[in-house]
Amino acid sequence: MFGQDSFQREIVWRIGWISGYKSAAKNWIRNHDLILFYTKDNAQFTFNKQYVPYPLNYHRRGQEGPPEEGGGKGYPIEDVWNANPFEFALRGEESLDSIQIKSFSTEKTGFPTQKNESLLKRIVKASSNEGDLVLDCFVGSGTTAAVAEKLNRRWIACDLSRFAIHTTRKRLLGIPNVKPFIVQNLGKYERQAWQVAEFPTNGKDRLEEQREREAAYRQFILDLYHAKPITGHTWLHGAKGGRMVHVGAVDAPVTLADVKAIARETWKAIGTGKETPSKAAVDILGWEFAFEVNELAKQVAAESRVDVAFKKIPREVLDKKAVEQGDVKFFELGALSVDVKQKSREVTLKLTDFVIPTDDIPEEARKAIKHWSQLVDYWAVDWDYKDDTFHNQWQSYRTRKNPKIELETKYAYSGPGTYVVVVKVIDILGNDTTKTLQVTVK
Repeated sequence: MFGQDSFQREIVWRIGWISGYKSAAKNWIRNHDLILFYTKDNAQFTFNKQYVPYPLNYHRRGQEGPPEEGGGKGYPIEDVWNANPFEFALRGEESLDSIQIKSFSTEKTGFPTQKNESLLKRIVKASSNEGDLVLDCFVGSGTTAAVAEKLNRRWIACDLSRFAIHTTRKRLLGIPNVKPFIVQNLGKYERQAWQVAEFPTNGKDRLEEQREREAAYRQFILDLYHAKPITGHTWLHGAKGGRMVHVGAVDAPVTLADVKAIARETWKAIGTGKETPSKAAVDILGWEFAFEVNELAKQVAAESRVDVAFKKIPREVLDKKAVEQGDVKFFELGALSVDVKQKSREVTLKLTDFVIPTDDIPEEARKAIKHWSQLVDYWAVDWDYKDDTFHNQWQSYRTRKNPKIELETKYAYSGPGTYVVVVKVIDILGNDTTKTLQVTVK
């Protein structure tokens, strides 16, 4: 795609006007960026020529009769400077001025590399048609996805940053009549590649290599968690502060079956050696957790009398710089309470409590929190979960203009049956907490 033969053009994006060389400037003033245009096939590709509407009262050369009222396709973009660009700017028409970097204050999300929607609109319209698929694999604040959605294109948006995905999701939800979309966590592929690269082995065969790699990986996580390694167990890998520690695999979520096995082994290990704690308590570290796993912890604790805490392994673990600087924190999963009321086929859900460890919240933000609802940045409901992908069938989220969040929602089912309802809450730290409910309507 980006080979020498695929290169088409270097495009200058003028991002602002320079009124003079400011005395305070310590370097040349930046007023343009470069856009590189590549195509997979250098002979056949989509290119829709873009036009700027003619000014009002415009007369074509040799035209007779009344003037054009902005009719026709207009000026080709590359010829707009032969007209009067200031006239377009004063009229509010789209022109080269409309995509300057300083002209999109209402769109800004706080993302440092954000681009104008006008710029992406011009790119998407020129290089695709309605119904085409647009990919942005470094989506950032979500400009490309938002523009593609508004222009009736299909789209796929990717980013390694949890903040970027969260910003993009909220931005898309702000588009009127946005079509349904899903957020998928494909992190296990990245983690698998990281594990192979980070922990080389000398094993004689694939199975031996995998065992060595997993052992090195668990030791690495235990070191970051400041836990001591222990041996002789299948499900228990370390100990810290009088508690056992389990390290979850890089490519699989922690499930109910895992929790039960860990609890059983915790009881067997109590007091069996110097390195094992004397009480039934375990911290379970995992990259991902199955739905309702935090609620299951209460069930497991009651049935097995084991104190279970779930800690999420943060993706900062993959960042060498973050590891070296000691910026890796293991956040405990939140606990969510939901009140359910039912009247005929109408079901009402209300968030009644949400708890996350306050130690994980920056001190400045922690002091400002007066009510548990301030911990919720966004929540959504899938009213008919099919044990596949979570679908945002309803959501409420905070924005700068409207910082309040709804805590109650209703839904009327069209037919009788037993339905699985999943409630997903994203806290102010960007972590997901889910709760699964079951409702029966007649």
